[in-house]
Amino acid sequence: MVQLKNLLPEGVETLVTEEYAFKDRILNNVKETFRSYGYRQVLTPTFEYFDMYKDLFGGINFRQMLKFISPQGDVMVLRPDATIPVARMAAKNYASSDKVLKFFYTAPIFRQLDQQKGEEREFLQAGIEYFANMDASCDAEVIAIGIQTLLDNGIQDFRIDVGQADYLGSLLEEAEPDRQARKKIIELIESKNSQDLRNYLERRCITDSYTALILDVIDMYGDPQDVLPYARQRAINSRMIQAIDNCEEVLTVLNDYGYQKYMIVDMGFTNPLDYYTGIIFKGYIENFGKPVLQGGRYDQLTANFGSSKPACGFGININYLVEIAGMRKSDETDLCFTDFMIVYTPEDRKRAFKIATDLRKQGFIVETERWSDIEKQTNIARSRNIRDIITVSNNTTEIVSVISNGISNDIKETLNRG
Repeated sequence: MVQLKNLLPEGVETLVTEEYAFKDRILNNVKETFRSYGYRQVLTPTFEYFDMYKDLFGGINFRQMLKFISPQGDVMVLRPDATIPVARMAAKNYASSDKVLKFFYTAPIFRQLDQQKGEEREFLQAGIEYFANMDASCDAEVIAIGIQTLLDNGIQDFRIDVGQADYLGSLLEEAEPDRQARKKIIELIESKNSQDLRNYLERRCITDSYTALILDVIDMYGDPQDVLPYARQRAINSRMIQAIDNCEEVLTVLNDYGYQKYMIVDMGFTNPLDYYTGIIFKGYIENFGKPVLQGGRYDQLTANFGSSKPACGFGININYLVEIAGMRKSDETDLCFTDFMIVYTPEDRKRAFKIATDLRKQGFIVETERWSDIEKQTNIARSRNIRDIITVSNNTTEIVSVISNGISNDIKETLNRG
């Protein structure tokens, strides 16, 4: 019999000490970047009613959701997406307000994904959502924050692929009336498989002119100065032209941020979450095949909750960001350490505890332990990255240096006062 108590479920992780501290540092960097642009943190539930995701347009594939039955018999789901519940919160809590709302979140996301592709059932995501601003400057700010988040974590070699959902969407609505067939076409475009796409379009009896244009969209990828004029030339309706206008306007604002060197246009870019209605984007890091961040504009999602608010946002996979940053980490600075271990005799315990409290108030990390064998305790301190030992015995204090370069006069005064 398999000893399940010793097994870790697939697609989850266990982090210990230094690993967790490193992930926590990355997450704090991300949160500080978000705060620096005026975004304020929110929290949504870890589990929701299954029907909220099943019934909404643009919802997650129900086969990817991790479901369970509540004691009341309701079908529940662990959070498979962060944008939908934040959109609900904006619609419900700020229904009568037309002011802009800037939120950020950090949340575990749960999905039943393909383990063969290295995907995870549970991963940590952080993201921002900007409500009640339809201007291109809103889209540009959201993308700029995504770029700055990567830069603030020491990542330089990345690109942002930008598309516009309405360009391909309006084309497919003309070419193919069946929604499920359009979804299949989008999947084939996303895979960049021209031959399979051509074969499918032929089976659907799509006209030659539409087929040629749909196949052409796959290759509308590259430098904005090259791609956008060509995409405009190939546009066959007003919505496609407006989509190009929108892309150009957003990219102009991003140029003013100084971020033009990171931008790539992909008019065949799609997103499986089809609640996006305008600008869409993904962030890729060199030599890492999966998108680290992705998002876009979704102007119709909040209407499902009774209050229409245009919006734009993105999510960044913190697990991926940690993996990439870990591979590129050049310094060997220990993230888990203790400044002082105070060892004491029973007679001096009260004094030792007071010294420990005073040092903690000064911001130091302090452990206390009963005196035993000082040589053994020194070896333990070195293995646990404890920098100094303070011995408290017979109303005296002494410093045993372990891995530090000495202590300051302020600390000496603290010891003397103790």
